[in-house]
Amino acid sequence: MTIISEEKLKEVRQKLSIELCDNFICRLNPAQRKETKMGAIIAIKNLVKESQINDPIVFSFLVDTIVDPDKEIRSIVIKVIKEITNPEIVELLQIKLKEANNEVKKEITELLKLLT
Repeated sequence: MTIISEEKLKEVRQKLSIELCDNFICRLNPAQRKETKMGAIIAIKNLVKESQINDPIVFSFLVDTIVDPDKEIRSIVIKVIKEITNPEIVELLQIKLKEANNEVKKEITELLKLLT
């Protein structure tokens, strides 16, 4: 068994967090291929559900994707949000509601009704 100092563990977590963020920024770009975005959404779901990571930045990536121009991507995001919802995600959705276009506003409003 390897013993890692608290400082080293913090450094490793920070590097991992930066790499994850960079990865999600690239993979969830609206101009990215649908399959790539779907893979990133599934990765976020698994990360949150399996690893029980409650990182507001990861939640933010997921919620930001709800305004993707592709309706199928938005539908997948909504399904994932329903599975892993928490108060932070609800709060992020309420913020995103103010920024979205009419079609997406309707979807977010319906989702918020289900979650609250």
